[in-house]
Amino acid sequence: MTFEIAGIIISPWIPILWGILIGFVFSTVGAAGGILASVGLISVLNVQTPNLVKPMAQVLTLVTPIIAVPLYYKQCRLVYSLALILGAGGVIGAVIGSSLSVSHLADMSSFKPVFAFMVLLIAAQMAWQMLQRKQKRSEKSDRASSYFEKLIEFNGEPCSIGVKHKLYSINKINFTFGNEDFSYNPLLAFFIGMGIAIFSSALGVGGGFLLVPFMSIVLRLPMFIVAATSALAIMIHSITSIVNYMRLGIELDYLLLIFLLTGTILGSFLGPYLSKYLHETWLRGILFLVLITIGFRYLYIF
Repeated sequence: MTFEIAGIIISPWIPILWGILIGFVFSTVGAAGGILASVGLISVLNVQTPNLVKPMAQVLTLVTPIIAVPLYYKQCRLVYSLALILGAGGVIGAVIGSSLSVSHLADMSSFKPVFAFMVLLIAAQMAWQMLQRKQKRSEKSDRASSYFEKLIEFNGEPCSIGVKHKLYSINKINFTFGNEDFSYNPLLAFFIGMGIAIFSSALGVGGGFLLVPFMSIVLRLPMFIVAATSALAIMIHSITSIVNYMRLGIELDYLLLIFLLTGTILGSFLGPYLSKYLHETWLRGILFLVLITIGFRYLYIF
């Protein structure tokens, strides 16, 4: 089958199968969806135009947030103020990052080494997480998570102890979750969101690998609300980035996207069902080896 805009001739089953892999990995491991999307477009489907790869990959990373955010919202696990502030900074960052990328990372010789650096950075982060037997976490965060887990175990109503905002100011926003108080600086969140969006939109990824550590390690928030908040922030700046790429004249291959999205949606639904039969540590270990191989390969080391 011919995909004219992408400039490739390939069986439609290949993008469908790769999309299933993207959705499966992203829904089970929670990372590297954008990486696998870009690698598939470049190395499996043989798309050789970085400015087409970047927005196409970001479209694929939108699947999980679009499905997940409404569900998280119904469970009162979404810190909407933090997500919107990160997203507001992300809108500016996405415009800056995608605009710079169109002109400065427009060919594979310049794009691949920068992309490889990001892949190796994510691999290093995964290795650190796997080697840490017990990460240092906030006792308050642990208490909130434990209380929420017990509530769900006994079929309680999530919103009874879900996210509730208490105080808004220019320097501090307070909210409760799991009967514990949490707070963050909105100005810090805005500029962090901007910085992450510049980096992720320039390379065509979601940015969750940076947003999640910021919220869990720096802000010390429970993972029950980190995933939801990160998903909404990613959705905001990814949409902005895609629209800006298109505004700058990048035409998406919609036919190819249909096949990739079909696979990604299937993989996103299959992941939660199949992951219970697989050990998460094994999945992360395999993904780590894949990322290391990709990084070194794109640096032309072998």
